[in-house]
Amino acid sequence: MMVGATLQLKMLLLPVWASMLFMGFLSVVGMEPTEGAKSDSEYPPNTEPPPSSSGSNCSEMTLKLEFKTKTVEHEYIIGFTGYFSAKARRLYISSALRNAGDRALEWHIVPRENPAADFPSDFELVHIRLASPSSLLTLEDHPYIKRVTPQRKVFRKLKYVPSPEPSAPCNATRGTQSWQSSRTFRRTSLSLSSGFWHATGRHSSRRLLRAIPRHVAQILQADVLWQMGHTGAGVKVAVFDTGLSEKHPHFKNVKERTNWTNEKTLDDGLGHGTFVAGVIASMRECQGFAPDSELHIFRVFTNNQVSYTSWFLDAFNYAILKKIDVLNLSIGGPDFMDHPFVDKVWELTANKVIMVSAIGNDGPLYGTLNNPADQMDVIGVGGIDFEDNIARFSSRGMTTWELPGGYGRVKPDIVTYGSGVRGSGMKEGCRSLSGTSVASPVVAGAVTLLASTVQNRDLVNPASMKQALMRRPAGCRESTCSSRATGS
Repeated sequence: MMVGATLQLKMLLLPVWASMLFMGFLSVVGMEPTEGAKSDSEYPPNTEPPPSSSGSNCSEMTLKLEFKTKTVEHEYIIGFTGYFSAKARRLYISSALRNAGDRALEWHIVPRENPAADFPSDFELVHIRLASPSSLLTLEDHPYIKRVTPQRKVFRKLKYVPSPEPSAPCNATRGTQSWQSSRTFRRTSLSLSSGFWHATGRHSSRRLLRAIPRHVAQILQADVLWQMGHTGAGVKVAVFDTGLSEKHPHFKNVKERTNWTNEKTLDDGLGHGTFVAGVIASMRECQGFAPDSELHIFRVFTNNQVSYTSWFLDAFNYAILKKIDVLNLSIGGPDFMDHPFVDKVWELTANKVIMVSAIGNDGPLYGTLNNPADQMDVIGVGGIDFEDNIARFSSRGMTTWELPGGYGRVKPDIVTYGSGVRGSGMKEGCRSLSGTSVASPVVAGAVTLLASTVQNRDLVNPASMKQALMRRPAGCRESTCSSRATGS
């Protein structure tokens, strides 16, 4: 039952429910950074990424993202009204361009060699040299062609800068053992008494909580569900990021690794995708939320940190085909004016794919949201630290992608721990990172774990999951927690 699913989600997230302050509430109290807080921009801009942690310790770093996009000359994404074979798509394009009457027009279909190439598609990538506006209009006049849009190239530069706060040793265990042994709550039934909400086993000392290693899954009480036998089994979760090494020791259920880039490797050369996958599904050391989930790795960014709209569209289509349940996109994609990308996100939601995305690290200014986290049907995630303060780097609303035809909404939808969180190192071991791209897999992992507890999977969809995440717990007072309507 969905009621049971909601209760289990509250059980998972309640220790920070009072601190998961939605941005509409925080605009009144608690929004301003504490005195002495440092912006990401105050650090050296060209800090090199740290090596993957393989020893007993690792440094705590804050992830900063730089983003820019540009149109690719002469390349156009031709969207169709449905899914057609490659032969049919070529026929429709050829027919439309013949009607343009420009016999000197040079064009060819750009090959796309990826796992989606064997299936029907709703778009084609075409190189048209010196295309006139009339030629493009003629293409759009074809009854099976929906839109012609320039191809976009996306540049994402990941930078790791030293965190302003010292980190505990990444592989320390003393704090973890203390945390586990301090828990008095043991329950095999989902019937919850009111005492649970006030006796979660959370440390009352904020200083002690900050000192222990950041096992975020246990801090959010994922172990309560683990003890009930729920570990994410049967849920398909996709990580759209920088890849994952084939023999990484932290993962036992990687069902598929697919490459959507023009590089001939599936390995992660940056460490970001490995870290994100670890927060969701690592089975050892820095344990993730859902170690038994079916992990699908989508490599959509190169080691040079480049991606294209067409790569995302093919990968999204493949995710729909594979019936992915949860999709995490921490790095973000093309901007909100990239119509094929935005439309495809809507289609993912219509196919019951729950998309979780980082809201961005461009705070504390407003209007700094990243796409697709700012879209209405996506769970946009912001970050807090382990003392329940909104992270200074966390972006915040209003949204802009609907304008000027729509209206702005407050975002992010939810915030969770995104500062000093532990995750998998690039080859082995653990590392500690900060950023909303860290907070996003925390929510994605929690969603994956929750979905595995629901017997009737037809009840699990983007709308029901978003409602369960954002609904105020029973007995919660206005002074201790906040929720807001989002129109979802």
